[in-house]
Amino acid sequence: MKRDCHKARAVRLLPYAVRENLPILGSQQSLGGQAKALTRWYTPDGSRSWYITEGSARRDREGRAADYLLFGLVTGPGQQLDYFWLSDFSDGCGPRGMPVKRDLRWRPKILEEIAPEMFRSQEQERED
Repeated sequence: MKRDCHKARAVRLLPYAVRENLPILGSQQSLGGQAKALTRWYTPDGSRSWYITEGSARRDREGRAADYLLFGLVTGPGQQLDYFWLSDFSDGCGPRGMPVKRDLRWRPKILEEIAPEMFRSQEQERED
């Protein structure tokens, strides 16, 4: 039962429509702040958000997707680009014990729109 619960939770966080349109890992690396975040996860207490830009499936012996390695912008106390596994969120919770949720109203944005201060220096270098 617990495994089914984790699988259902993973599907809610990374539904088919997002998975099928998610660029493979490394494909947006050269884009910097122009990389597009397709989905946003957050903790309801407001302490953290994950903006997913890329991902690739880890497959089991039968070829089914067993997990996803994702990449994107993580915000909260600080901001950083990082990798994380979907399975890490199947029972992950915020500081007050609330589960991580997918922002159902999220519309894709480029990272520069989300965290302009992170990418400002990159833009200045391109202009020079």
